[in-house]
Amino acid sequence: MEQPQVRERFARWIEDTKELFALLPGLLDHGQQLTAKTDHAEQETERLRRELGELRKELDESRTQNEQLRTDKDEAAQALAKVLETVQATNQVAQKLGMMRSPFARREAPAPSPAPAAQPAPHE
Repeated sequence: MEQPQVRERFARWIEDTKELFALLPGLLDHGQQLTAKTDHAEQETERLRRELGELRKELDESRTQNEQLRTDKDEAAQALAKVLETVQATNQVAQKLGMMRSPFARREAPAPSPAPAAQPAPHE
């Protein structure tokens, strides 16, 4: 290779290197930004995982509580049904004994007596 060609190639190589070095700070900044975004995304992911775990625990507790409330409701319904059966049986016994009213019927309060009419005052 001749001297002028070597110089020309060497000059091009130096120019290309200058251009690459000029791009380097931007690439490094971009790499740091991506690293920061990745770190933030990892922190957010971890926070969401913890929150999801807490919500799953709450959901399990709510399901357990719901099941207990359903059981309590069923037990209360069964107890009420037994009370109604007892009332019906008592009413049947009362009817057979000749009672006109159920012992569970509400007693009516006596009607209030009407207030005496006010007498007009005599005129002077």
